[in-house]
Parts: sequence; structure tokens; C-alpha cells
Amino acid sequence: MQNTITALTTQKRNPNRVNIFLDGEFSFGLYIINAGHLKVGQTISQEMIDSLKKNDQIEEGFQKALKYISFKPRTTFEVVKKLKENDFEEDIISLVLEMLVEKGYVNDLEYAKNWVENRSVYKPRSKKLITWELKNKKISEDIISEVTGEMISEEELAILAAEKYARRLSGYEKEVFFQRLSGYLIRRGFSYSTVNSTVQTIWNIHRQQTYENSNGK
Repeated sequence: MQNTITALTTQKRNPNRVNIFLDGEFSFGLYIINAGHLKVGQTISQEMIDSLKKNDQIEEGFQKALKYISFKPRTTFEVVKKLKENDFEEDIISLVLEMLVEKGYVNDLEYAKNWVENRSVYKPRSKKLITWELKNKKISEDIISEVTGEMISEEELAILAAEKYARRLSGYEKEVFFQRLSGYLIRRGFSYSTVNSTVQTIWNIHRQQTYENSNGK
């Protein structure tokens, strides 16, 4: 069965979409990118209509995904979850994801690298905790192994974390200093042995700085 396109009108609420009228009646809407080759008077089959609608679903999913990742980087898992929440079919989601990955808009390896860098430099924590965070975001084991393998040592991470937090503990006695800094590092996922040696190191540095300041050095 053939249908004739009798009108093509731009949607008022969304100028990026076009209303398609077949045989004098509204039939469906399409993104301009999918409707650009259509003309009034053109006849189209049901097979072509189905193809146009599917391509439009793909474009709709692509646009929703772009909006979602525009706020901040997202993982493959997060994008798929978002599209499922918007009731897109599995085949449409797969095609949309393929487009996003091909264009570099979704890249789990780069996401994981940026995550590790941020956590190592700005919010230091243990490799164990970073690994748990990435697993929680459904990053693959291979990628996690690659990015965590490039991290600085656990001891260096602990020192970085401790140095940042220890600034808040200036003026505290040794017992309180040890207690609070140890608790902080444990919550950052470091082992007890790493915590103990790190806290002692930071306390020694803190004590030396206090001595030098008090003696005008």
C-alpha cells in the first residue's frame, strides 16, 4: 500500500521536527535530519514509513543521550540506564550507543582515567576504594585494571590524602591528631598498616614544622 505525502509542516514547539501528513491527515513526526529528503506529492510505502519511524527513534534517543551527557561525562552503563528509563527498545539503545561511542561522546576508558586522576590529585583515596567506585559505575574489569595500574603507590596516595586533611588538625594534641587523621584515612579505604605509618610520618612533619615556627626558622 502506497501513501502520498500531502503536507510537511514544522512543529511549533520544536522547530527541529516536521509533521508528516499522509493522504490529507497527520500521520507522524520526524526530525528534520530524517525528513529532509521527503517532498509533498511523494508516495511512500508502509515499509518506508516503518524505516523512517525507526530512524526517528534512533535520533530521538541520540538527542536525549546528548542532553544527558552534556551536564557531565557519563559511563556506558549510565547512558543505557537513562535510555531504558525513557522506554527505548534494546535495539534502539544499541544503535544510539554505537553512535555515541563512534563519535567519542561516551568512552569508558577516558572516563575511568579522568576519575582516577581526579581522585588521586584532588580527592586522594586508596586504590581499593577507587576500584570499588569504578566497579559501582559498571566499568569493565579490564579498564579498571589498566587505569589503576598506572596510579601512584598506595603510600604516596595516603600521604597526599593525609597532608590535605592534617591542615585542619593544626593545634591538636598528638592523641587527637592521631585519632582523627587515622579515622579519615581509614574512611578513604587505606589499610591499617598504611594508615599507621602515614599518620606517624605526618605527625613528625607537623611537629618539626611547629618547632621551626616557634623558633623563628
